[in-house]
Amino acid sequence: MKKLVVTFLLVPLILSGCSLNEESSSEGRPDSTNEEAINPTNNTIITGYIIDKEKERLLVVEGLDESEFNITQQTVDEILKIADPNATWVSIGDNKYNDFNVGEQVKVTVDGGVNTSFPAQASAKKIELVK
Repeated sequence: MKKLVVTFLLVPLILSGCSLNEESSSEGRPDSTNEEAINPTNNTIITGYIIDKEKERLLVVEGLDESEFNITQQTVDEILKIADPNATWVSIGDNKYNDFNVGEQVKVTVDGGVNTSFPAQASAKKIELVK
């Protein structure tokens, strides 16, 4: 009889520990209301420097400022080691390819998802120069 009473007391306790709590499920994530205010469409945005160009694609590195690399004195591989894992090949199409040059800072709105290889791969929905 004691085992039955203990079982009936422990089961609800264990099940309550497995329930979804709104506070605990959002820990570690950015505040979604702030994120939506900055990016209401929830598209991925990449802001960084172009370090290479090839076949309608730009290699963009994020998280670096100009003092951390020198595009004229370092190879692409050297810059990629510094930027790891924040590098993305961005497909932009032939009509905009010649509008951008190595060393320029750009802001890219990604069309769809980002393939998480290294460097990552994505298609640009919109791309603009950052001044």
